[in-house]
Amino acid sequence: MPDRKKSFPAKTIFLLVLLALAAISVFLFFKINQKADKKTAISPEQERQLLQEKLQTLDKDAAAPEGEPPAAQPETPAILAGSAGEPGRQTPGEAVAIDPCKQAIDTIDAFFTRLDSEEYIAELQLAGGSKAYFTAIINKVLINKPSIARETDDLLAILQNTAHFYRVLGEQDIIVLKKIMANEKGFYEPVMAAFFKVMTNRDECQHINFPIQLSMEDMYTYSAFFLNTLGGQAYLFRREPVLRVLVKYYCVLALDQANMKNANPLGLDIRYPLNSLVEEVTATTGLQNRDGYLNNLLQLQDKYDKLYGN
Repeated sequence: MPDRKKSFPAKTIFLLVLLALAAISVFLFFKINQKADKKTAISPEQERQLLQEKLQTLDKDAAAPEGEPPAAQPETPAILAGSAGEPGRQTPGEAVAIDPCKQAIDTIDAFFTRLDSEEYIAELQLAGGSKAYFTAIINKVLINKPSIARETDDLLAILQNTAHFYRVLGEQDIIVLKKIMANEKGFYEPVMAAFFKVMTNRDECQHINFPIQLSMEDMYTYSAFFLNTLGGQAYLFRREPVLRVLVKYYCVLALDQANMKNANPLGLDIRYPLNSLVEEVTATTGLQNRDGYLNNLLQLQDKYDKLYGN
């Protein structure tokens, strides 16, 4: 009869070894997966930061004063494109330059696409989506422009300018826009840079179909409104510092372009808002591209000092 006392411990030890190896394998498997997840996981804030860093170059390029070379940008790798009729195939040596107009419009479209995916936008039930909504809003304010000439001659004109957007858009649209501005603060800079790029390069961007169009006259009118009327300045004082500074910044750039094209019928002196804006940008925290804005503004200061003297 076999001795069970000798065989039983050997089987037990063998099973224990197998269980231990299995436990170690499972443990290593989960540790490896956890490390991989940590490496690949990207928080919403990191995703937003990556988008802002990618798009800041648009602002620097769009905002460079006319007649001055833009600041040097990191070299962008060329895109290899397939030959005509064969999309997706790469032809060695056939490099196609990136279209800055399409790049800016793609940035704007990506913003609207992401906006439509936000829960608070879905609750607003914007007809046609956010892009169609903003197009309608912009068309409204372009059809109903504010008074920018001799505003102080008439108290009624000052009051109308102070309530300009409320009168033109109405209470409901104002509520919607305030909600969007409150939720999208992190995207002010890249999106405004892309818009300015498209609006100030209309001739070069004619091959791109884009529903929102601003002429030089349109930009001049609203630049004069924000920079040179009591109503426009009162509106900006009610906005948060970052948005106020950005609006004034692009208004100054638009006024500079109007000067270069002899399209400044009111003869507005750019030096006062320009000098004031340099101080505001310096003192405003929260501007991610503040150094770029200051560089462009200081170039403009030097330019107008040479044209008109100190």
